[in-house]
Amino acid sequence: MPNRVTNVGYGNRTPFLSSTASAELRAEIDAQLDQQVLEWYANVPEAAHLEGRNVDSEYYKRNLIETAWRIRMLRVSEAKALVEIAKISPEAAQVWANYEQEEMLHDELFIADLEKAGVSREQFLATEPYLSTKLLTGYFSYLLDHEGPLGVVAYSYLVEYVNVKLEPRKLEALKKSVGESNIGGQINHSHTDINDDHPGEVWAAVRHLLRSQDDIDAFKRYLREHQQILAQYFEELYLDTIARAEKQPA
Repeated sequence: MPNRVTNVGYGNRTPFLSSTASAELRAEIDAQLDQQVLEWYANVPEAAHLEGRNVDSEYYKRNLIETAWRIRMLRVSEAKALVEIAKISPEAAQVWANYEQEEMLHDELFIADLEKAGVSREQFLATEPYLSTKLLTGYFSYLLDHEGPLGVVAYSYLVEYVNVKLEPRKLEALKKSVGESNIGGQINHSHTDINDDHPGEVWAAVRHLLRSQDDIDAFKRYLREHQQILAQYFEELYLDTIARAEKQPA
């Protein structure tokens, strides 16, 4: 009688992609993300606002609020993803668990910077997240229920790659516009992403989750879909802060 136990990652654990093929695919994915960044700057309202000299205070503070809420809500889905990843690949689960351990409490870094900007913890907790932030959280739940954990991991690769590439430039600008002493949490968050090589860490999990060309195609789609939802957030942020202020009578 065959063993009835399944979904414990004991099947074929040889990666679909060799180390060489994995490196080649990652370079292809990174090129896709570079193109997505160009599209982002071209199409998202005030996409480079935080890199400018004159930062809108309400935009800056609300972005910190939403970032902290996004971390708090997505870590629930990302923790659930660990269960699904473990059913597929214990190697990917080990990498993902370590990555989540490093990221789990980073909301506190942004809350610390909020307090320096004059927003108390009580004010943060009383601020309900934007609909776009909730929709991103809902998309994670949909993926886990109906498509699997690969799409959740894809989000982390997208944000880690983009953060390592662009965050240092933004932080240098914020040092001048907001003050280096006021962005310590954001600096620490960026240092973790860079020094612990979070893009490489997440890619290690991705490699073990890719089992076919269909998975690769899906991964590329997830990167585009996540960017679309994040663009909705930044448009909502812009309309609620900068655009709203511009409509106010002088």
